[in-house]
Amino acid sequence: MYQNILLPNYYHNIMATEPLIEIKDLPFKAFKDYHIENKIMGTIQYSDYSTMCYHQFFSDVMLKNIPCVIKNVTNSWECSKHWVVDEKINYEYLIKEYGELEAPVANCDIITFNSQCKTNMKVKHFMQYLKESNKEKILYLKDWHLKRLRPDDKFYEVPFIFASDWLNEFAMDNKDDDYMFVYIGPKDSWTPFHCDVYSSYSWSVNVVGLKKWILLPPGEEEKVKDSLNNLPILFEPEKYKNVEYIEVYQEKGDCIFVPSGWHHQVFNLSDTISINHNFINSCNIEKVWQSLVNNLVAVENEILEFKESQEFMEQCQLILKSVFGMDFSSFLNLIIYIGKKRLKHLNRNNNVVFEKFYYGKNHLQYDLLALKNIYTLVQSHELFSQLPNSIITNLVQVMDSINKL
Repeated sequence: MYQNILLPNYYHNIMATEPLIEIKDLPFKAFKDYHIENKIMGTIQYSDYSTMCYHQFFSDVMLKNIPCVIKNVTNSWECSKHWVVDEKINYEYLIKEYGELEAPVANCDIITFNSQCKTNMKVKHFMQYLKESNKEKILYLKDWHLKRLRPDDKFYEVPFIFASDWLNEFAMDNKDDDYMFVYIGPKDSWTPFHCDVYSSYSWSVNVVGLKKWILLPPGEEEKVKDSLNNLPILFEPEKYKNVEYIEVYQEKGDCIFVPSGWHHQVFNLSDTISINHNFINSCNIEKVWQSLVNNLVAVENEILEFKESQEFMEQCQLILKSVFGMDFSSFLNLIIYIGKKRLKHLNRNNNVVFEKFYYGKNHLQYDLLALKNIYTLVQSHELFSQLPNSIITNLVQVMDSINKL
């Protein structure tokens, strides 16, 4: 059965008095009894997946843009049964099922322009490397689009608290690059200090193994930049006594939610497999927009000497897409598409995402309200009038339709 994701009426008075989430045919208590049982370890919240409620995660975590750890997420996942044997990676199964596929593999020992050098490798060859007890180099299989390669392979399920995911909804509908990845790494492999693409949210679930995360709240990364405004490849806490950070150990079955704009780095303390999504929704779309605008200003300042040239705006957008991952047009195409789709969904029930969830009326209206606010910000930006006519027309049409609701 589908899970019906609804928002409660206290967000805005335009919304009905429906409960946030309704899950059919599952033995949950009454909605009024839902609560998150959590404890605070240090400065991060820990919750158990079995006790979580969508609207509390929506309001207390995503809207507040704070990280958290969710325990016991993988209990029903197929990959936790087949990819793991005796608490270790099941190399033979992965070779048998995926061995002929290719995946991107990073060399943690070779750094170029603050990034690990990558190449493609057959999965069976990587697994053979992973089985070696004495490794001459540290390789890390990462950013593997296994779900795109094997769409019918139900090796994991998207947790219901992450059902609202505009990035992957857009990607899947338009057969575009998605933001759903598998990571497999040996002990001592690592991910450099970074902020997620587009300043998006991300979630990462450990299928097996142990990881150590270090996360910095937005703004703290400014304290570790060098004289050229560059970030370090790794944040070393002992060097920066005045920087606030959170250190988290992620165990098997744990999910870490990384909020927008939180720089972080990850170390594998044992052989690990994780599944990761980047995502955007109504809770962080304004942060993504502001990050896009801030990056454009930085680009403009970098090539300010060419401001009077006719190609200045076009060149800025090209550079913006290369450094940020999207330009104004690609951002607007995303939010226009989601706006049109939500308007259609208001009168229909066929708005299924991840083959499992559908949005209730409250959620649809909340999404549209968030989009309306972004459309207003876009229209007030100085570049709006210079955008392609097709984008301007579509945005205005969606805005008018929302205003008529």
